[in-house]
Amino acid sequence: MHDADLPLAGTVVLDASRMLPGAVLARSLLDLGARVIKVEDPRTGDLMRYTPPMVGGVGVGFAVYHRGAESIGLDLRGGDGAAAFRALAARVDVLIESFRPGTLERWGLDPEALAAEHPGLVRCSLPGFSDRGSKAGAVGHDMNFAGITGALPRLKSAGVPDLQLADVTAGTLACTAIVAALLRRARTGRGCSISQPLLSGPLHFLTWAWIEAAAAAADGQDPAYTTVLGGHAPCYRRYRCGDGLELSVGCLEPKFWVTFVQRIGLPELMGAGLDAGPDGQAAAARVEARLGEQPREHWLSLVAADNLPIAPIHTLDAARQEPALKDSGLLEQTPLPGGASLDAPGPSYPSLGRTPTRPAPRLGEHTRAVLEEFGLDPELIARLAP
Repeated sequence: MHDADLPLAGTVVLDASRMLPGAVLARSLLDLGARVIKVEDPRTGDLMRYTPPMVGGVGVGFAVYHRGAESIGLDLRGGDGAAAFRALAARVDVLIESFRPGTLERWGLDPEALAAEHPGLVRCSLPGFSDRGSKAGAVGHDMNFAGITGALPRLKSAGVPDLQLADVTAGTLACTAIVAALLRRARTGRGCSISQPLLSGPLHFLTWAWIEAAAAAADGQDPAYTTVLGGHAPCYRRYRCGDGLELSVGCLEPKFWVTFVQRIGLPELMGAGLDAGPDGQAAAARVEARLGEQPREHWLSLVAADNLPIAPIHTLDAARQEPALKDSGLLEQTPLPGGASLDAPGPSYPSLGRTPTRPAPRLGEHTRAVLEEFGLDPELIARLAP
């Protein structure tokens, strides 16, 4: 798709966020065609620049998420940096930030005051907690939010998960909110203020779990035996094959389960697929014993013609070679400092977006060019970008 045809072509985003939630949001907007100008502290930059793993002195996460962005170095705590930021905010379409509530106000950059100067500005903050609750303004990280919402125990891990449910989901939800706000602005001319707390992220994974738990409690049942998810029912769980490799069997629909157990020679289990109780656990044990007789590839070949929801469980290294990812454009090469590259997720929205061709910027790389383009005072520019 040509850049001019992208949904957010012509939209300018001033990104004053930090770390992963803002990076997910900014990259999503950029993939949809927006221009993203990243504001960084000129002394340190975004901490993602220094978050391992590092290649060529730059964090790989920063290189992936901020590919295609521009970087300007501004100290927002007052003086020239705050003045330049205020001038830029009056000229862009979207402002995103992830400071603790009250920080911008303390620096003289109250978002509401910025909106008074630019009524069409769409402002989006990414606080940890809602600005209306008892923990408003408190700090937290992904594991904290997963723990508070009840998501952490459901990740089936005895340790700390390395998947950022809150950060990624809240960033993606914020992108949707910003696009909706821009649509409304196109009709009304008015911007708005959006707050997307990171605490909201895990909740969107838990809706079905909350429904099931509430229903079980109302009926006086054990929730473990009322859900088909979470590996409780034979038709929806992971199984180990004879070579130690695993399959994900997602045969929720009875027709799929019936075909599966017939193919593996256990037709007597046709009625056990959705049984999450003790009989279902016994049936699952029999399925695993049967699958343990042959390597995984044998079973995949056996059901290949049936088009069943059964797939290998890959390590990350194996997933990079998976045709469903590799041949679909969902993974693309991302350039790294020093000429290296790696496979990383492509556009956030493959049917509408793009993968930027420009690598992630150096700290403050575009400060002078951006300030001159936006018509800031030459003396101010000289002080900020000597």
